[in-house]
Amino acid sequence: MRAYELVYALRPNLTDEERVSQIKRFEELAKRLGCARVSVEEWGMKRTAYELKKFHEAYYVIMRFFSDPAVRDEIERQLKLTDEVLRLLFVRLEDAEKSMDETADLEESEGSKDADEPEEIEELEESEESEEEAAS
Repeated sequence: MRAYELVYALRPNLTDEERVSQIKRFEELAKRLGCARVSVEEWGMKRTAYELKKFHEAYYVIMRFFSDPAVRDEIERQLKLTDEVLRLLFVRLEDAEKSMDETADLEESEGSKDADEPEEIEELEESEESEEEAAS
């Protein structure tokens, strides 16, 4: 799985209900397609650097998730078909992928470490007993 960050700009003339509906729609689409760790952050209304489809402002939303490239392509296709979306940008986050791999490796190593703990405790107790015998 790869980590992605998606930023999309919605038309500024949407009502609050329409905007929330669109945001939920794309979040649910990502979850339905099997994306992991979907998080959505609303940046709000921002002035654009240049005109987008005759608008000088847009409502920005950022969505981060882990998915396969085919799923990312489907999300992009759905966004492009939606008239309310003025612009979108996908970014692949390589650092997040590394941290996800490290987390998985850490969880695996902790699982094996937990299994080794009783042996380490027994070895420690035995060494303490032998030290006490040697001291007496």
